[in-house]
Amino acid sequence: MKSFDETARNAWPWASAFRRYLHQTRTLPFRGSHLMFGSDYSGDHGKSPFRVYGFLIADEDWSPQWPARCHAVRDKHLNDGRRMAFKNMNDIHRRRALTPFLEAAEYLEGHVVVVAVTKKLCHMSAGPASMEVWQGLHGLQAKWDLRAFEQMTRVAHFFSMFLGEWSLPGMDVTWITDEDSIVANSGRLDDVHQFAARMSGIYVPHQLGTFAMNTVSFDAKARGFEDFVAIPDLAAGMVAEALSVRLSHKEGHPSQYGAEDLSDKSHVIADWFWHRSGPLKKICILIDTAAGKGQFGIGELKMELQ
Repeated sequence: MKSFDETARNAWPWASAFRRYLHQTRTLPFRGSHLMFGSDYSGDHGKSPFRVYGFLIADEDWSPQWPARCHAVRDKHLNDGRRMAFKNMNDIHRRRALTPFLEAAEYLEGHVVVVAVTKKLCHMSAGPASMEVWQGLHGLQAKWDLRAFEQMTRVAHFFSMFLGEWSLPGMDVTWITDEDSIVANSGRLDDVHQFAARMSGIYVPHQLGTFAMNTVSFDAKARGFEDFVAIPDLAAGMVAEALSVRLSHKEGHPSQYGAEDLSDKSHVIADWFWHRSGPLKKICILIDTAAGKGQFGIGELKMELQ
């Protein structure tokens, strides 16, 4: 009989390559006592050829300047409580805040990881080969259609691999997600929370501390959670736009290309994402079609800016 680990490897053959990119990005775990995760997702509209998942993983203990830097940007540019979000970057206040906000994010000790998955790959985490694994992770309470379940399992899967690479024994973990369909109600939020906790057991070889999860609405008045999640939101929105623009102009695999025809906001975000070097590291992992019928490959997306 196959072991559970062997079953998982057979169910998700892409996971080993994905984890190698994470290890190349950071070879050692974070050092603090509390890991903060933020996530947001883009590309659901019909014209986008990719679904894009944005994550921010930060070491709270080693990011002491981030709250004050972020508050300073709010006090100067967003003192009326406006939310920073890629799709809402349509007024002068948010546009003026964009560069200072991204500069403030550089005071986070962590990583922005954007994962772009071609829509041609419909069953990446919840395909027939994974059913044996899901049967061992039972206990879901909410109603899930196949599409929402696939999205939920992808996000929980990515999260679990981040923990496996970058956590230490005893670390507390807090995951803040945008209000997406996978957490559309309290039942689904609880399912994602429980599912991710169980899923992490596949990749995390040690015991963690407290694992808490909530949406940005939990801290809506203070905007702290929203500002944290805005960082992967901006990165994911930029990547989604860049992939859509590129594939609408040229054929071929978009592993490396220029930034022509991007919107002004995406130019600013792309420059920060690919060319700013600081404690906050960034990577975009691309999962796209590869040579051979029905084959998919993993690579790193890079952009050359003029």
